Amino acid sequence: MTRSEIEAKLTEIVRKEKDVADDKMTLETPLAEAGIDSLDALTILFAIEEEFHISIPDDRARAIRTFGDMVETIEALV
Repeated sequence: MTRSEIEAKLTEIVRKEKDVADDKMTLETPLAEAGIDSLDALTILFAIEEEFHISIPDDRARAIRTFGDMVETIEALV
């Protein structure tokens, strides 16, 4: 799976869980700035694990601060 495919799928997952504006869906945008709180992040992480058939270790999950971090984590685990 390519990085762009991961980004597209991640965008789809995030949008399904939370209404995030296009300008807030950049790889550099902090999740909090995009309106994603800790409960939203947890829901999104569960959806990511299910969609990509991966298990994200707790230490990696806690290190995710931006959409780019999410992409990198998924990329490393698929």
